[in-house]
Amino acid sequence: MKIYVVRLNPDTRGCLPYSKHPTAEEYRSIHEIAPMDGFHEAVNFLPENGIVRGYLPPRHSAGMRDGEPFVLVSITAKTARIGGDEIVGIQAGCRYEGETPRRGGTRATQELDLSWHYSCPASMSMLFDQPIPGARNIVLGQHGGWVRGPTFEIKKAAQKRLIDNIGGKISAGESRKRFEKMLSKAGKGTSGVLAEELEAESTFESDVIDAFHKDLTNVRGNRHPTQKEVRSFAYERDPFVVAYALKKANGFCQECEQEGPFVSRATGLPYLEVHHLKMLKDGGSDTVDNVIALCPNCHRAMHHG
Repeated sequence: MKIYVVRLNPDTRGCLPYSKHPTAEEYRSIHEIAPMDGFHEAVNFLPENGIVRGYLPPRHSAGMRDGEPFVLVSITAKTARIGGDEIVGIQAGCRYEGETPRRGGTRATQELDLSWHYSCPASMSMLFDQPIPGARNIVLGQHGGWVRGPTFEIKKAAQKRLIDNIGGKISAGESRKRFEKMLSKAGKGTSGVLAEELEAESTFESDVIDAFHKDLTNVRGNRHPTQKEVRSFAYERDPFVVAYALKKANGFCQECEQEGPFVSRATGLPYLEVHHLKMLKDGGSDTVDNVIALCPNCHRAMHHG
């Protein structure tokens, strides 16, 4: 698991930091004050349709751009006049997307040509209710020094100390549970989290088929459904193969040749799903010549039709 720390300037608007889209005037004011483009940084924890799209300051670490998921801990600069040297939040399952124009927010913010670099699921983005003071010592230890640049990679030997330190300073019970769950998911990697969801879906579909052939006259359901833990294994898939297939299709299903049914919030293209022509469980390869991009209807037909 790769963990980076990003050093931001505090939000100078006098409201809860990193919580909403500022107005155009507020953006311009922050931009004039903050030497590291603070108006971008003020939206790093803002979810848009279930996805957080964050901005990275100039000269961020090149290692963040290798396509591997990472954890991002956001702290404020120690020299800031207000709200400095604080850990403001943590995000897991982050992926670098390249510099991309920001489309969300108010009409005023859309006129400013803002951009973002990485995305993560809103469920794995946690803005702390109370920022944690003493960020520099927590991140670097008593004797560590910050290298030049706005981002800093935490080496594996120091990762546990950092996570334990942050977790120990989160006071609310529910917040700590969410923090621990986020880090557990991050440790499994994207494929591991996806495997749990797919395995649960597959088992549930089998149960539906069994129920379909039974008496459904007095179905009651459950007003208070319980949760269960699901563990499984999955094939490691290359995200670049998926990205290649989606870009090549450019929003048009390669089976019915129709445009995807809605715009994907992740890619900005009409939504398609990537299908392996020879399934991985049958010995198929995870390569560009074994995948096509399909609309949801055609994809389901391939598996269930």
